[in-house]
Amino acid sequence: MGHVLILAVCYLVLLPRWACGLGSMSSIAVSYGEDGPVFCGLSSDGSHLVACFGADASVLYGAPPNIPFLGLTAGDGFVCGLLLDTRQPYCWGSNSYVKSGVPQPMIEGAKYSVLSAGDNHLCALRAAADGIHGASDGASLIDCWGYNMTATHVLAEAVSTISAGSVFNCGLFVRNRTVFCWGDETVSGVVGLAPRDLRFQSIGAGGYHVCGVLENAQVFCWGRSLEMQQVAPSSAVIGDGDVNIVPMDAMVSVVGGRFHACGIKSLDHQVACWGFTLHNSTSPPKALKMYVLVAGDYFTCGVPAETSLMPRCWGNSGPLALPMAVPPGICVTTVCSHGYYEYPNHGEVGSSKVCKPANSRLCLPCSTGCPRDSYESSPCNATADRVCQFDCLRCGTDECLSFCLSQKRTKSQKLVAFQMRIFVAEIVFAVILVLSVSVIACLYVRHKLRHCQCSNSELRLAKSTAYSFRKDNMRVQPDVEDLKVRRAQEFSYEELEQATGGFSEDSQVGKGSFSCVFKGILRDGTVVAVKRAIKASDVKKSSKEFHNELDLLSRLNHAHLLNLLGYCEDGSERLLVYEFMAHGSLYQHLHGNDPNLKRRLNWARRVTIAVQAARGIEYLHGYACPPVIHRDIKSSNILIDEDHNARVADFGLSILGPADSGAPLSELPAGTLGYLDPEYYRLHYLTTKSDVYSFGVFLLEILSGRKAIDMQFEEGNIVEWAVPLIKAGDIFAILDPVLSPPSDLEALKKIASVACKCVRMRGKDRPSMDKVTTALEHALALLMGSPCVEQPILPTEVVLGSNRMHKVSQMSSNHSCSENELADGEDQRIEYRAPSWITFPSVTSSQRRKSSASEADITGRTATEGRNIGSSIGDGLRSLEEEISPASPQENLYLQHNF
Repeated sequence: MGHVLILAVCYLVLLPRWACGLGSMSSIAVSYGEDGPVFCGLSSDGSHLVACFGADASVLYGAPPNIPFLGLTAGDGFVCGLLLDTRQPYCWGSNSYVKSGVPQPMIEGAKYSVLSAGDNHLCALRAAADGIHGASDGASLIDCWGYNMTATHVLAEAVSTISAGSVFNCGLFVRNRTVFCWGDETVSGVVGLAPRDLRFQSIGAGGYHVCGVLENAQVFCWGRSLEMQQVAPSSAVIGDGDVNIVPMDAMVSVVGGRFHACGIKSLDHQVACWGFTLHNSTSPPKALKMYVLVAGDYFTCGVPAETSLMPRCWGNSGPLALPMAVPPGICVTTVCSHGYYEYPNHGEVGSSKVCKPANSRLCLPCSTGCPRDSYESSPCNATADRVCQFDCLRCGTDECLSFCLSQKRTKSQKLVAFQMRIFVAEIVFAVILVLSVSVIACLYVRHKLRHCQCSNSELRLAKSTAYSFRKDNMRVQPDVEDLKVRRAQEFSYEELEQATGGFSEDSQVGKGSFSCVFKGILRDGTVVAVKRAIKASDVKKSSKEFHNELDLLSRLNHAHLLNLLGYCEDGSERLLVYEFMAHGSLYQHLHGNDPNLKRRLNWARRVTIAVQAARGIEYLHGYACPPVIHRDIKSSNILIDEDHNARVADFGLSILGPADSGAPLSELPAGTLGYLDPEYYRLHYLTTKSDVYSFGVFLLEILSGRKAIDMQFEEGNIVEWAVPLIKAGDIFAILDPVLSPPSDLEALKKIASVACKCVRMRGKDRPSMDKVTTALEHALALLMGSPCVEQPILPTEVVLGSNRMHKVSQMSSNHSCSENELADGEDQRIEYRAPSWITFPSVTSSQRRKSSASEADITGRTATEGRNIGSSIGDGLRSLEEEISPASPQENLYLQHNF
């Protein structure tokens, strides 16, 4: 007996290697095999496409993505579906006996209505209208493929459905609802034990047994799997249970697993399972209604009667929950028969229809009877299941008592609500009465005061005061409107078409994913850049982005933001007119085909551009009201004008942030790959710190000369490549090899440190843009203050107060550098320096430092070094003040208007 026990236990342990999803065709199927289980289901959106989840790669990735199916069934390492268009089976997976594709041999033009899969075989019932190969009226043809099953079975009577076990198949005759089986008799014993005198509503085959729902809704099971369990009565070490002990509840359908079965109760559509179960198995869900079930080896899955329609699983192995919605049955073209109702699809899975063919529908079985303490308030009909309500006069269960108590509370709440409405109406009446009396009193007082005489001087003073107040109160709005009109002039389409030469390719200076940019000359000779939206199918979205950018640029005014001149909205045409940027984008200089452009972009120019871009973004975050989040900071959106000043451009994705710039917005990710904030991409939390991350990538791009994403390198992501090198102190490894490094690397180390902090994974760990701008200004001051750096004096030196020119004069007296170097420095200063009155920012560095925290967390510098740098900057400011002459009236006017 001990040997028998050992053999039985080993057999149960080894069985999962051949385990599979068993039973008839449904909208869901489970495949089992050596590589693990896979759950497949049809999409509930009406497309009838299949989606799979699980471990077996051959089934998971072999599923056809664009082929619609009517139903599915599964076996050992394979899944088959009935094609919606041709009504032929199509299989995929790694089973050696059931090949992928349409099973062979296949009768040309044959159509099928039902599929069923066993361990290593597949059977299909020919459709009733398919008269191929001379089947007589009322006869049925069943084709089978696979291990020891490849054959065509001709039956003299019509067959309604078929269901497969491990090595056998069973079916139901239409006329007398009796069962018949065929297959391997020696292993299963199902064929010989099949009852000939019982009538069934439905059947469900398991591993080596079959269970069916009789006409009286009771369950009957037969097969040899019962004897196999009884061989080892001490098998309680791994599990227990007998599939022969069936529940007494009425059922509407059953499915069979390897040694167990489950059914849906007809009374409440809840699940009942019986038979052999392993000790570590999960129990069936309680108080959860189900539409349809499918069984695997030692677990079962079902589609709950919930709005989500997401399958739940229980038992041993297999997933417990699946992230997809599936239809609760198979679509049919016939009218739902008696005892069934049509699935309504009242918005459970969206507005789309579950069944794709226009004349098809999904039929579900009706519930039978009502639970105790309840009565039938509405019978089952063609469109809805029966409805049962509790009888509060005969309550005997806790559920009924709870329902009736809640009903009483609802009625009392309604009474209180009615009384509250009356009370509120009385209060409103009293308020109206008081207001009426007050108005009458005011009118009476006004009537009495009408004859009051005032002196002429008092009257004149009152009038002048009122007029002055109205004038001061109305002064703001016209100024704002005038500014908006000036910054957003409306052009005609014909005028812009003429200015760009009919939008010819010769005038095109840039092209993006959603728009093209053309160079144009207006009638007054003004050179402009015209951004023309590419006509897309989603006109509404394109118009939204156009108005978003127009609205934002009309609100903003800063020296380092791209200046909007006007717009045109003519039919489907959306055009924005900008000030023309003579030197293109920073991306063209760093990554363009002309290497000379990149060499001309020396370290001083690069850091200057970074400081100016930072000022523009700082204005968006800290001084625009409400704050503006750009969402697309990158080198191609940093433009350079003819004076080599940087402008932040492209506000198509920008949005208005909350008044608290640190508060997050819940927005879908938008931006450019490589610059996109990981926290924003994963959690959809958008803050101004998302722009800080993009700016950090932009800084790394300036330092290294590499693109944000460049797969020609081993480490294609610039952040993952540069940050470890910077933290290791290897600053030379990331510097652009095109330029020779400056003699003093302290400024570039400072910028690299700022970039590392900007690209931190968590937004709250990143610095704000005002701190970033201050740190970059210090770095540029260090870079420009070196007396031997062969760099031109740029306009930013006037803003930052660099002491480089002061040190140049000291160098001539101290002879630190040669006279040639001094001469070169003077020539470069004269050649590149712009008028000083143009470059003062809207917010000065000193004002920013008064209102922001210390930048020690950005630079990592000591307080002593900060004092030294501040001293040098102050010296530079004093030297520059001596050199810059007083502003002319034109310059004063410009400063008042822009700063």
